[in-house]
Amino acid sequence: MRTLFTLIVINMILLLSSPSIADDDYIALAKSLTAKEYDQSLPSLPVEQWLTAALPHGIVASWGKYATDCGERTGVPATDRDRDMPMCAEIELKENGRAAGYILLIIGTEKRGISSRDAGFYYGEMSRNGVNIKMKKLSDLGKIR
Repeated sequence: MRTLFTLIVINMILLLSSPSIADDDYIALAKSLTAKEYDQSLPSLPVEQWLTAALPHGIVASWGKYATDCGERTGVPATDRDRDMPMCAEIELKENGRAAGYILLIIGTEKRGISSRDAGFYYGEMSRNGVNIKMKKLSDLGKIR
């Protein structure tokens, strides 16, 4: 038990001291989960596989390389200092090589770190054929045709 605790502490120190490794780990975790872990109404397919099947023909999902604060940071240090910012994997949706929208998937927080328990859908938006869809859950992607 003591060895496990020591390994966890060392792991946390390494994660906090090496953001590029942590970012890669956040994205790897996001890709490793199932669609159901982001939205209970979806099947237990790997999220990448589900996205490929759910996206309309001609739309491509492109995963970002780094985790972000999901757009939550205000830019005011006094306001942000005590907040535990969510960390998101960003997926850009492209049509004919141009940005058509994005999806943000929560995969942890800045203070607690990476956690599949924190996994969830944060937000998404897409424009297609003059229609703008704001997604409140991952399954809303199915509304886009």
